[in-house]
Amino acid sequence: MPLPYWTTDNVLPPGRHPADLSDLYERFVWDAPHRNEREVLFSALSGYLGVVTRLIPSGRAWVSGEITVRSELVPRDVDVLLIPDDWGSLKRLASPAREALYGMLTLHGVIAEQPAMYLERVRPVGGLLDGFLCRPGDEDVWEQTWARGPREGTVKGFAEVTW
Repeated sequence: MPLPYWTTDNVLPPGRHPADLSDLYERFVWDAPHRNEREVLFSALSGYLGVVTRLIPSGRAWVSGEITVRSELVPRDVDVLLIPDDWGSLKRLASPAREALYGMLTLHGVIAEQPAMYLERVRPVGGLLDGFLCRPGDEDVWEQTWARGPREGTVKGFAEVTW
């Protein structure tokens, strides 16, 4: 099912909209300015979801961020919230898979030992993407966050990819 058209505020209509990668491409790359920059962000998103779907057996990804706004400003990132169908499956991941999953998430206040440094934020895919993991029961909080539009008082929708 294709994503709905942009509203007069240049956002998706409020709500969660089911989509697949081709739907995301059509609305967020093809039907928006700065296609070249959006292509790069879409490639980052596509690769990211490809890795995530190998680590998490089934779930949903909510897609938001600057790529989901039709603006004359160049979008800088994609925001992705991962919602596993079975939280227990994450606890059962083997160590290499668990490490790979952690590497797919945005981290704040990171202290690295080698080389020794403090990083305010570590983002996957070279900083093109922010990835978050939704704990069971936190969906409503995230939905309120994802619905905030680019301007004060604007409510926007977001895409939901299921695997």
